[in-house]
Amino acid sequence: MDFLKEIVKEIGDDYTKLAADIDDAEKYVDTGSYIFNALVSGSIFGGVSGNKITAIAGESSTGKTFFSLAVVKNFLDSNPDGYCLYFDTEAAVNKSLLASRGLPLDRVVVVNVVTVEEFRSKALKAVDLYLKKPEDERKPVMFVLDSLGMLSTEKEITDALNDKQVRDMTKSQLIKGAFRMLTLKLGQANIPMIVTNHTYDVIGAYVPTKEMGGGSLVLNMRRPQLFTLVRKRRRMEQKSLETLSRQRLLSRV
Repeated sequence: MDFLKEIVKEIGDDYTKLAADIDDAEKYVDTGSYIFNALVSGSIFGGVSGNKITAIAGESSTGKTFFSLAVVKNFLDSNPDGYCLYFDTEAAVNKSLLASRGLPLDRVVVVNVVTVEEFRSKALKAVDLYLKKPEDERKPVMFVLDSLGMLSTEKEITDALNDKQVRDMTKSQLIKGAFRMLTLKLGQANIPMIVTNHTYDVIGAYVPTKEMGGGSLVLNMRRPQLFTLVRKRRRMEQKSLETLSRQRLLSRV
């Protein structure tokens, strides 16, 4: 045992510990909904992970930003000295929206990002600055990326400006590299992160299948908590149309 402690002391750092000394107490961020808490953590008093990436996927207008802002509000309410870095790729988050949701505007930083490279650089710089602070001076912080699928790349923009009609094959690798660097650093800093993404119908699938756009493979590989929102209203509308069609057929008979 003394030899192991000597090894830890010699080659280790603040994040190298004996397994017996690791603090594995799970921390959660309340989502503001008992049902959502139970879904993501198994307890109505839980929530999203306090140091991992949580992905919220869904079709357009299913409430991805709504749920993200609800989690941010509860995080800031629970941590009066905490703050949030909100990486916005859709220009959808503005002052009036944040104010209407009751978020403290002086503790939310909205960062507009266009490319994967820009998001990677700004997010890593923010985490590094946070880790350089003494541990007792670190205030609780949360990251949000809304949304992953809308991120472009430098190559895609350059090709568009040069009128090149080619597909960008580098995007998935860039996203993979960004999350490969961020995942461990966020865990070390105990920074929770929410990533939203769009889902689309898979054309040609044998059964109706949804697939995430952009970084779906990356998110699956990085093993975040992944939840998909669906439109219940759309299903009800389809059911109503089917019922109406049957009634018309019966009336003709």
